[in-house]
Amino acid sequence: MSNEAPVISARGRPADEARQEEQKRKLMMATQELMEEKSYKSITIRELGDKAGVNSAMIRYYFGSKEGLVQASLQNFMSSHFAELQPLLEMERPVKPFIQFVSKILNQNAILARLIHDEILNDESPLREVIISGFPSRIAQTLPGLIQREVHQQQPDIEINWKYAAFNLMSMLILPYMGAPVRKMAWGITDEELVAPEWTDHVYQQFMSGCLNREH
Repeated sequence: MSNEAPVISARGRPADEARQEEQKRKLMMATQELMEEKSYKSITIRELGDKAGVNSAMIRYYFGSKEGLVQASLQNFMSSHFAELQPLLEMERPVKPFIQFVSKILNQNAILARLIHDEILNDESPLREVIISGFPSRIAQTLPGLIQREVHQQQPDIEINWKYAAFNLMSMLILPYMGAPVRKMAWGITDEELVAPEWTDHVYQQFMSGCLNREH
């Protein structure tokens, strides 16, 4: 790949708009790949440029700074995954497909576990707000309604705190990845098991039992 900077027009923008968008895409993809391997702080601008095959000076040109590139990359990453969630919104029984959906994303994207550990749990991280607003906040707005819909199909008279129920389900799904070393070394539960039908069924049954088998 060429590391040459794009030809700049008289107005100060790349003459080839298609090439401009392609270079932006390459830089965002390179950012995601590097963040699966190391922390945001340890990644250098030069590494980003080399990984993308783009002159590192274009990071400032397109995004203003390394932080701007990382934020744009994370927003793109989370928006694309949230878009995959949309078909679940129309399902009559969306909870088990949701469990499968989240488990698959967490399993296939090491970047998420790293972001939770390095950025979300760090009060001083400049990426914390971007990450939380990009995916967790959207899930918090969507998941309670999905759970309520499925529970009411089985017991229409049940009324619980749907927000608490949704938070509990997300905790059940995320905790195995936050504590991955303990899960693997002490319990012998592999990453592959967490995307197997048996795990999905286990989480679904435990969660729905907690929602349905209670006094109300």
